[in-house]
Amino acid sequence: MNATAPSMKSDALCEQSAVNLLSLIKKRDISCVELMDSCIQRYEQVNHVVNAIVETNFENALSVCRDLDNSLKQRLTDEMFLPIPIGIKDLNDVAGMKTTYGSPLFKDNQVKNDDDIVAHLKKNSAIIFGKTNVPEHGFGATTTNPLQGSTGNPFNPSLSAGASTGGGAAAVAASIVPLATGSDFAGSLRTPAGFCGIAGMRPSNGVVATGRRSNIWSPFDVEGPMAKTAADCKLLLAHMAKSHPIDPFSKSLSDRLLQPAEEIDLNKLKVAISHDLGFAIMSKSYEKTFYEKLEKLRHLFANIETAHMDLTAAYKTFMTLRSVGFLGDFGLMENEFGDELGEVIIKELEHARKLSSEDIATAFLEHSSIVRLSDAFFDNFDLLITPAASVTPFKHELEYPSNIDDVTYEGYLDWEAISWGITLTQCPSVVINCGMDEFGMPFGIQVIARQNRDAFLLDAAHSIETAFLGSHEFSRPTPNLKKLAAMKALTLT
Repeated sequence: MNATAPSMKSDALCEQSAVNLLSLIKKRDISCVELMDSCIQRYEQVNHVVNAIVETNFENALSVCRDLDNSLKQRLTDEMFLPIPIGIKDLNDVAGMKTTYGSPLFKDNQVKNDDDIVAHLKKNSAIIFGKTNVPEHGFGATTTNPLQGSTGNPFNPSLSAGASTGGGAAAVAASIVPLATGSDFAGSLRTPAGFCGIAGMRPSNGVVATGRRSNIWSPFDVEGPMAKTAADCKLLLAHMAKSHPIDPFSKSLSDRLLQPAEEIDLNKLKVAISHDLGFAIMSKSYEKTFYEKLEKLRHLFANIETAHMDLTAAYKTFMTLRSVGFLGDFGLMENEFGDELGEVIIKELEHARKLSSEDIATAFLEHSSIVRLSDAFFDNFDLLITPAASVTPFKHELEYPSNIDDVTYEGYLDWEAISWGITLTQCPSVVINCGMDEFGMPFGIQVIARQNRDAFLLDAAHSIETAFLGSHEFSRPTPNLKKLAAMKALTLT
């Protein structure tokens, strides 16, 4: 797929940034209906190939758009106002739509009420475009499930769009929607963003507080934004951010987060770089690409050093605590559905039941140590930069990249340690595009900051993206949408 070829219509509204679209709507240069129509047209042109949107909300969305257009003058005084079409991950409840979790067990699960994330977005005038595809129950290395099929990467539909927010990433990359929501446990917002050449952020815990987690004490599962750029991610995160009375991580909305993304002086920042965080699997190809690109960006920063926080205990700690979460989420469901839950979940439950109390207690203590050490790490650095993924996008039929540089891996999450290693630290991280890899697919970098410095992180990422502008090597690529639209629907299994 030629990443530099022009799109079907270069001035299509749906291709513009969310920041620019919001400005155009506020100035009445475009209407909400016009924008929605543009997104629907793009959906009709390319979704049959990428399978990013699995349920539409067009009639309701257009009705909301007409109401917004008719009442725009009054709504312009609203502090929170985001009349932009948004894709909602099919793990979140939207009133009147199905939440299937990508599972045949929930194919008829029509819901009556919005969950608190969706309700908050609607309160802020967001336009719900439709539901985006997920792996079954939200778990897997690629976005594929037996109910909705697979999501193809817009740069090459035969390849994975990542998981578990692969539907959202493909929808944004193909400009079906300017924005998408998602959740991130082991990299579910970040890996798809890297694979599809866009931006995706895992915020600090409690920035998007919620009551929808089955285990409200879990520090791993967070809700976050996905968009073409870091600036658009900041815009969406500001409108997602909220407190919640039963979320123990809940925090107040940062004033800086409400401000538009701003350029900061990168030459004042101390930056650490690491290709593997000291423990993560990384292909030789991606290690080479990462350091070649960062060497050319060295001049942007005051200082760059090869360094990372201590994650020696990361693998056992994460896998143990993840297994405990699986047992809580699916243990009771197994009594009802048995093997219908799927092989991945059944295996995880078997593993979880073998853990001892001592294993679990040790993991909690190790996790506490990792968080403390990670916080101390940022006494000496402003940012940490890593690759966004360990491999180039792979065939979506693969369960996971089980062979990397002729080494076989049995754990389906082993290849994604560069993401879930950062999950353990509780630090916010955002993936932004950094041009293409040697295989002609998008290459992303993961930018990490100290816990609760989310607004600073997004401003820093925006500043890095701004520095990329005009550079063929580093500027964000776009898929060849004209070629994509001409393709026949693939059998996405």
